[in-house]
Amino acid sequence: MACLIDLGLVASLAIKAFVPILEERKAEIEKIERKTFVYDDKRRTRNELDVYYPLDSTLTENGKTPILVFIYGGGFSSGSRQLPEPFSMGYRTVGSFFAQRGFITVIPDYRLVPEVEFPAASEDIRDAVNWIFTNVDIISIPSIPAPDVDDIFIMGHSAGAVHTKVLTLYPPVSSTILPRFKGIIWAGGSWFFDIEGGMFRTETAPQQYMGSRAQQKEREPRALWNGLSDEQIKNFPDILLVRAEREPDAVLISWDGMLPDIEKRLGEAPEAIICKGHNHISPHWALCSGQGEEWGEDVAKWMKARLN
Repeated sequence: MACLIDLGLVASLAIKAFVPILEERKAEIEKIERKTFVYDDKRRTRNELDVYYPLDSTLTENGKTPILVFIYGGGFSSGSRQLPEPFSMGYRTVGSFFAQRGFITVIPDYRLVPEVEFPAASEDIRDAVNWIFTNVDIISIPSIPAPDVDDIFIMGHSAGAVHTKVLTLYPPVSSTILPRFKGIIWAGGSWFFDIEGGMFRTETAPQQYMGSRAQQKEREPRALWNGLSDEQIKNFPDILLVRAEREPDAVLISWDGMLPDIEKRLGEAPEAIICKGHNHISPHWALCSGQGEEWGEDVAKWMKARLN
């Protein structure tokens, strides 16, 4: 339990440090237009997404605007695309930062524990992505080129990275995604859950979501990756791995297992970015702050390199 308490303390300190900095930059951040849409009208809650629009688009080969979908974390049981005051700049910084670099940026909500179990969160994210794909005319604005659904990237952080891995690695979900992702960015999320010295506790949110220990071993990203055929690996979108320099031990152990697993199947090491000076929580809060944004610039460069 100490690890969870420590991570909560780290989160609190990191967020409180950035709140006044972002408040000073609020007007600049809010210059980026944000619109909210319902992506699943069959549900009444956690069924909306926010779209952030660049002032100047990065153009794709089709002369359109590329799209980045960002999936936030929250330990499987918390998180929201719009946070209450005084934390309202939260994920707005992510949307504004990447919009300022020419990408239409989409941040959807998804359902959480205890309401849902595996793979419902990834199914929600799939529904959001498919809604974008089929509703280009609705999300388009006249001031910039149309969204390019042939150039969609997706990035998940922490639990959001796990959901994004399941989204792209679990065939019952991945086979129902309408667009093919141009690139996938996994940031700071688990590759597997059994860590030496740890204990499988069914009362914790990750275990509530993943199921029994036997189910967890079948459903965790490592097992799903190793279960893909060679042909599926060959056709898999480009992968970028991201983590903070000062991650919790469990994330570092998972990272050290993920790198060789991916290299073994791909035949080459995946590209990776280390967010210098950051902890698990701070990278996304640093965006638009003028401090510690280098990792975001590197992600934007990685995506732009895949547009041509």
